[in-house]
Amino acid sequence: MKNRRILKKTLAWITLTAILVSGVGCSKAMRVDITEKTNTERLEDTAIVTLSASSVAQPVAEEAKPAASETIDFRGRRLDEVSIPSSPLYDLLGASTRYSVDLTPKSDIVKIIVDADVYLPNTLEMPTLHVEPRDFTQEEVTKLFNALCGDTVMYKAQEQMTKEEVAERIADVESEMKTATDKDRLKKLESNLAYWKEDYEKAPETVEKQISDGTLEERQLGIGEYLGKYKALDAYEHQEGYYTYGGKAFHVYGQTYDKNTKSSYDFPIGGSIWYIRDQAFGQYLNYNVRKWIADETAVPADAAGLKMTPVEARKLVEAFWTDNGFEDMAVIGVYLTRNSDTGNGGDRKVPDPYGDNSAYVVACGRSIDGILPPPPCPGDPHWGFESCSFTITDNGIENFNWYSPYAYGEYVTQSSALMTFDKIDEIFRKMMLVKYDEHNSNDLTSATYRVDRVALEMSRVTNRKSSEKGLLVPVWNFYGSYYFTYEHGGNFGSDDREDFPSPLLRINAIDGTVIEPRYGC
Repeated sequence: MKNRRILKKTLAWITLTAILVSGVGCSKAMRVDITEKTNTERLEDTAIVTLSASSVAQPVAEEAKPAASETIDFRGRRLDEVSIPSSPLYDLLGASTRYSVDLTPKSDIVKIIVDADVYLPNTLEMPTLHVEPRDFTQEEVTKLFNALCGDTVMYKAQEQMTKEEVAERIADVESEMKTATDKDRLKKLESNLAYWKEDYEKAPETVEKQISDGTLEERQLGIGEYLGKYKALDAYEHQEGYYTYGGKAFHVYGQTYDKNTKSSYDFPIGGSIWYIRDQAFGQYLNYNVRKWIADETAVPADAAGLKMTPVEARKLVEAFWTDNGFEDMAVIGVYLTRNSDTGNGGDRKVPDPYGDNSAYVVACGRSIDGILPPPPCPGDPHWGFESCSFTITDNGIENFNWYSPYAYGEYVTQSSALMTFDKIDEIFRKMMLVKYDEHNSNDLTSATYRVDRVALEMSRVTNRKSSEKGLLVPVWNFYGSYYFTYEHGGNFGSDDREDFPSPLLRINAIDGTVIEPRYGC
């Protein structure tokens, strides 16, 4: 068996070496508009490599790889090493570990700075394969429910509050009305008081508790008009559920099925699972930028309230997947966020016992032949990119989210015809200027873009003939930041943006077309 694996990897090396030597796969960059939708059928043809017997080179010795249990970074290095990157793709694609270029925009107010580390997966070949949306299975839901909720008794969502619970809400509103001075807030409180007093008259004295075991239930979408069905689960540590901010919560929402064909409603694709250890925890964490951590061995200097290192958070999540039977799920990267109100979170009045502290967000994805997808980024709202992450503090898992899972289909090829990096470099230099050298804002005084990380990863490309089918293809992601200043003295930048960093430019590694993540194509 071991000899078979060595032979397979050796042949893969031969294949890619022959591609680069013969020039096969180095397709000419297409001149396209940056929002052009990619033709996945053309991509399938371009991705496939056909080699003649004469192009086969001499076997190359297999390279030693880290054991599966060892934690490695994007370059295939163990986290406790500082040796030369071990990925063979650096040599095969002609890429360096650093990428720096000078770009000269026509606009005087635009500056583009490119000084980046280059990260390649530790593999000999990058596949291309079909992908479709799928629902979470009951088996997956049960595993996650049991692992995250543990011995905590979880109650099904309570449809109605008791008189005692409604009376508590009335008392809270009346108490706030005594000190509120804002007229709009007072008007809202008066409306709330009238609602709760009316609800009090209808509320029962007691409500029977129903315990959830993590089993999904079928629900109907639409009240006045039947729109469809979906499987769902809402479970809370406290019986009153979403009427209180304390305790654990676990939710699952599946895709809509058995749809009303007469309805014009456009259903979004993809299911979701969401868990939080304490609903009062970290009210502002999801409203702040998540910064990628390059050095996972030490607590970041700007982290507040954390003693755990990023690599410890990574290992905790890796152990979670292994212990619960999710063998193909892996960590993509570790990010830092903070529970501070930067203006993005609104005017929440909910007490937050976590305070102004930091947390790690560990992004995860399904491994494809040992290759990881990029971290979650905004995409087509109709069919979002698969997204999975944990929020980790010194106390352990605080939050878990998994959205829009993919179903992997047949391979187009296990060894895609990748363009060499010099071709990608040509496209990058051109398209960065095309995309960022013009601005419509008249009061903009400066626009600065910095590219500080380049990674070869796998990403979805949507089939323009079907919004529910696509391909997973190799892509070059050029990550970085942006910062704008205006005549009135204001400014805006990527540090004000919530969620994970998105690439400033994404280039298809097979044909060189520019992919717009927001369209998924």
